[in-house]
Amino acid sequence: MKAKISLVLIVLFTGLCLAQSSYDAAAEAIKKGDFKTALNIANQVLKQDSTDTAVKILVDLTTHDTSDKGAYESLGDAYNKMNVPELALSNYQHAEQLDSTDVKLKYKIGETLYKEQSYTDAANKFLQAIAIDSNYSPAYLMVGEILYYAKQYSNAAYYLNKYLKFDPKNEKAIYYTANSFFLMNSFDNAVQVSQEGLQNNPNSMEFKRILALSLVFDKKLDYAAKYLNQIPDSLITARQFAQIGLEFNYGKMDSLSIIYLKKAINIDTSYISTLAETVANMYFSGGNYDSAIVYYNEKLSVDTSSVSAHVNKALCMIQIKNYDGARISLLDAEQIKPDYMPTLQWLGKDYQYMDSTDAASNTYDKLIALASKDPDKNKNVLGDAYGSKALILLIKKKYAPSVEPLKQALQYDPNNAQYHLWLAQAYALTNRKEDAIREYKKTLQLDPKNPDAKKGLKILGE
Repeated sequence: MKAKISLVLIVLFTGLCLAQSSYDAAAEAIKKGDFKTALNIANQVLKQDSTDTAVKILVDLTTHDTSDKGAYESLGDAYNKMNVPELALSNYQHAEQLDSTDVKLKYKIGETLYKEQSYTDAANKFLQAIAIDSNYSPAYLMVGEILYYAKQYSNAAYYLNKYLKFDPKNEKAIYYTANSFFLMNSFDNAVQVSQEGLQNNPNSMEFKRILALSLVFDKKLDYAAKYLNQIPDSLITARQFAQIGLEFNYGKMDSLSIIYLKKAINIDTSYISTLAETVANMYFSGGNYDSAIVYYNEKLSVDTSSVSAHVNKALCMIQIKNYDGARISLLDAEQIKPDYMPTLQWLGKDYQYMDSTDAASNTYDKLIALASKDPDKNKNVLGDAYGSKALILLIKKKYAPSVEPLKQALQYDPNNAQYHLWLAQAYALTNRKEDAIREYKKTLQLDPKNPDAKKGLKILGE
């Protein structure tokens, strides 16, 4: 142990002696006016990390010779090593006054300003270096990085792209460039640059993330899906999952859309209000009514006033024959928006499925009253409502009373073969033979193979 301590002390003593010797030699050179030798000694000492000694020599040197740019630059370097950026900057700037065309000196000033968080001044200094020497690549990287963090992505991409021509494998530069293009919505360029990044680093999740998202927004959805499957969910935000899901939705790729929209909802429940109904609608379209109901309920848990969610939930329940549940949802929708005609249309049909014919008939009366305010616009609604009222009467064997609503239905839907058939049957069953024959023939004009119309005419002797 004592031997080690002794060895350290010897090394320190030797270093101090050498430093003192160097200082003495430099001081002697300065006295003789040999400033070049003094500067060489200072630079040699600085390389050996004897920074204090280098500073002493350089301060003496700049006191005696104020015209040597190199002395001020070296003094700036020394202060930078000592982590005194203010003094480093002061000496670099003094050197710059002596030679305003030195590119590397301007770069050093830019780096020091960058450390001092004077980013605008640093960027301007790097730009000055580029203006003097357009091939000075480090300045492109630094100004690009500053602009990237300043969120000036278009300008950042410009300078970073310039840098990549000198150093095409710099991963940081490739990432900043790709992400700049992505954030400025230049997705085709983001795809190209991120692919270049993956050529150098095939396992980079960041490059895969940029590539996958750019492909999504560039509408190359099949290709995007390949990379999305390789990325951990932790690298994608809820907002991005929502955007991905909606893009797949627009691209008619519902199975993938559902996956990503549900991920957005699971990460951030605030997306329930905007996405849950979209998920439900896709489940509905795909015939997965139970799952659709779950997500309509999710929507209604945050927005009880959503008429469309109530109505579509009811339609799912009708499909699975939960008619009472459908009735409740439709009545909720009607309470929110009494003049929304699709609610009444489906409520009337739901009552029919439940054999609540009086309730169905009353609902159709409400619907007819609403639709009649603009009969030209609501011809289909009126035709269906009158036709449904007539069917209720026909099922109850009220043939004579069914005639009038059938005539009304045909007024709005004159080419409906089914209505003509029902009217023919109602006439036949109330002994109005000629009217029945006319309607059976009209049915066959619209539906030449209709077996019921043929049979009816035969019974009537035609």
